[in-house]
Amino acid sequence: MAADPKETGERVFQIYVDTMAQTNAALADSPEPTAELGAELDAIKEAGVTKLVALGKEIAAMSEADRAKVGSTVRMSTYQLSKKPVYADYQAVWKAYVGGDQEFFKKIQSLNILTQYAFFDLLRKQAPDEADRLGV
Repeated sequence: MAADPKETGERVFQIYVDTMAQTNAALADSPEPTAELGAELDAIKEAGVTKLVALGKEIAAMSEADRAKVGSTVRMSTYQLSKKPVYADYQAVWKAYVGGDQEFFKKIQSLNILTQYAFFDLLRKQAPDEADRLGV
């Protein structure tokens, strides 16, 4: 039985939100950037990436129309994200680190486009090295 496109889009969005929430928790109280904390953020992101790539395989197997429905569901959910507390917390994290260590900040910033890992055509276009690394 084929996956429901709307449900798949909701799952993609939930992984995005969960990854953002885990990052927010790791950065609560704005700890100093350390190698250990950077590794923790990398692990949080990679766990989200792994889940999104698995869903991406399901999405890639869908018809073009169903893939479009998944994308639309994710976009609509993302538009509503600013109304959720997790996003306000993410904005606070963002502001706390924006002027500091740029490599560390880029780890935080990279969450903005996390959902691209579920859409292989987009990933290949926007991050070809990542698509190659993941074999998609």
